[in-house]
Amino acid sequence: MPFLGVDIGGTNTDIVLFDKEFIHLHHFSTKEKISEISKIVGNLEKKYGAKSCIGLAAWIREGKILKAPNLPQIIEFDLIENDANCFTFFAARKLGFKNLLGITIGTGIGAGVIVNGKIYRGRGLAGEIGHSVVGNEGRKCVCGGEDHLEAYFGGWAIRKETGKEAKEIFEADENVIYKMKGFDLLCKQIASASMLMDFEAVVFGGRIGARLSSDKLKEGISKYIMPEFMPEIVTLKDELAVAKGAAILAKEGF
Repeated sequence: MPFLGVDIGGTNTDIVLFDKEFIHLHHFSTKEKISEISKIVGNLEKKYGAKSCIGLAAWIREGKILKAPNLPQIIEFDLIENDANCFTFFAARKLGFKNLLGITIGTGIGAGVIVNGKIYRGRGLAGEIGHSVVGNEGRKCVCGGEDHLEAYFGGWAIRKETGKEAKEIFEADENVIYKMKGFDLLCKQIASASMLMDFEAVVFGGRIGARLSSDKLKEGISKYIMPEFMPEIVTLKDELAVAKGAAILAKEGF
């Protein structure tokens, strides 16, 4: 039986089909197609006889969406999972880690936690590191909070602070990224999480996260962590990782 994995992010949506191998079916603007996604997925399920799982940039508890600050609107599906959880699940399988922190940086910042090979959700919201309070400048977050990590280093925050998209900065002079206060705050939060959980590795992904230098990340994190707790730092350069993780979850269950 084929399986569909759908990654509905704050900026883009990707859909893959998993049937022995992954096939990339669709890529489009979330904002432009958000009202059509349910129909698109339903048609693909019928066409391929597939079961689907939707990876969403949303806070999910007991199968219900509590908040989705980076999505233009909330849409309901039968089988949903936080997008960062999907990413981290795929990363753990691909890289062979059993205890892992996955960080996605795109429009916003998300995180997933794998413990003993399984997604750890807590009461449902485990891993929302992007909405931890890290500053005192009164920066407004899209979720309604203030001084959250995402307000210092998410894609929308980078654009707001620099006037440029992160992609432009990487192409012109990526050192601008590493000199930002938000990058330092990110490293500090990763160090704290690693000290708490003693992860084997921290894997970065997303359209911004995957472009970060693992060496720069190691350097930044090492300032705030005891060397005995330093995890392996990996960047996973696969823009379809969330969708692939969702497809595997559709196949194997939660």
